[in-house]
Amino acid sequence: MEDIIDCECRLTAKLLEMLKTTNYELVQENGQRRLSAPEIYRDGRERAKGAEVFVGRLPRDCYEDELMPVLGKAGRLMELRLMLDFSGSTRGYAFALYENSKTAKRACMELDGYEIRPGHRIGVVKSIDNCRLFFGGVPKNKTKAEFMEELTKLLEGIIDIYLYPNAQDKSLNRGFIFVEFKDHRAAAMARRKLIPGRVMLWEHEIAVDWADPEPGDPIDEDIMQTVTALFVRNLSLNMPQQKVKEIFQKSTSIPILKLKKINHFAFIHYESRQAAQKVMDIMSQHNSIVEQEGWEIRWAKPICASKLLERQKCINEAATTGRNARFKPLLSKNYYLQALPEVYEENSNKGTAHVIALQSLVKEKLGAMCSFECWRALDAPGFICKITVFKAHATLFEYHGDIMSTKHKAISTTSLKMYHYLSKSLNNSAIQDIGQDYTKQNMEFDGMQRKPFFTLEKQLYNTFNNGSF
Repeated sequence: MEDIIDCECRLTAKLLEMLKTTNYELVQENGQRRLSAPEIYRDGRERAKGAEVFVGRLPRDCYEDELMPVLGKAGRLMELRLMLDFSGSTRGYAFALYENSKTAKRACMELDGYEIRPGHRIGVVKSIDNCRLFFGGVPKNKTKAEFMEELTKLLEGIIDIYLYPNAQDKSLNRGFIFVEFKDHRAAAMARRKLIPGRVMLWEHEIAVDWADPEPGDPIDEDIMQTVTALFVRNLSLNMPQQKVKEIFQKSTSIPILKLKKINHFAFIHYESRQAAQKVMDIMSQHNSIVEQEGWEIRWAKPICASKLLERQKCINEAATTGRNARFKPLLSKNYYLQALPEVYEENSNKGTAHVIALQSLVKEKLGAMCSFECWRALDAPGFICKITVFKAHATLFEYHGDIMSTKHKAISTTSLKMYHYLSKSLNNSAIQDIGQDYTKQNMEFDGMQRKPFFTLEKQLYNTFNNGSF
């Protein structure tokens, strides 16, 4: 007991000395100890977006006096949140906030794997800075302005509300909204306030939770500064691609290099970043057609490295290797599909029951069509079937089956597997109703049980619907 008290006294003395030297403030609250720089607690500086890192694999007796000098190697440390358990020991992880996202990125590069003690290396990665909450089961006849007025009475730090119109009736919303807060702390405080009891808006029971982060790795800011394409969402499903092009060219007088509309969203490419920025500025003005129609416009996101690797992996698994294989570029990207001999085109009208069932599902849920190809495997006897789901000239989804003994069996088995996967993914939802960068969408309430259920509509559209091109 005396040893424990002695250790606590030494720790307290070290922390007090550190605070005296640095002028930082140390406050313990809600299972964490918060070490804040004067700029935060005294000057009220806003916490920079994307400037926080997660620090893991910490020794349980590693505290602020030991962490601060290490984390400060990357740059000015604005805040350190150390997670504690009931005994006062750390939980083995912390969150460190820097001045800006570039410093946070440098911290990840320099400190990940840093040997904080002999034989003990820590992990440092970018923290998911989630500032957005999902509200499900909201009244469908309310507008963005009405939601903003009502929610600002209850919550602080709201900077925007994302509301998406119903695909069939634009006077209605889709029964869910996303609320953006100024920082993660404000969002966390709002969630804590709303979660314990029932939340009622206009006599509607509301479910509140964190909005799911976008899939994939975050895009580097330097890369985003080079993007010359815009992503536009909430377009009418019936609006032709040419009409979208005419509207943007007439409104901005800036020529479009390339435009592709898919369902209710579109990618618009321009010759330069300057031209795209000018279009963004014009179309984002008050009372522009974007505002009048309830569209959303933002920078498109390049496909990140993890998505390219995942796509390449699928291609490599599907295309069996051979000495004399010929390679050709796919979709003008830097990855390739092996061109195997004896490619068989299947007549969809003569398919098996599994093929017909898959075609019906794809047509009903996606308004799309299927094509079936069969490769003869080079390094093993049998055939590989590839099924492509496409709409107009856009490829929505590809699925490669396993090697089967016959061409007919390869097509039938692959069709069955893809049918089950699509059925589970779509979960009886309308794919045309996709609206956000998150999988919690189209939240409805069962009229009998009043329990929320979520539909997963976006697994097939992650690449397109989060603004990636």
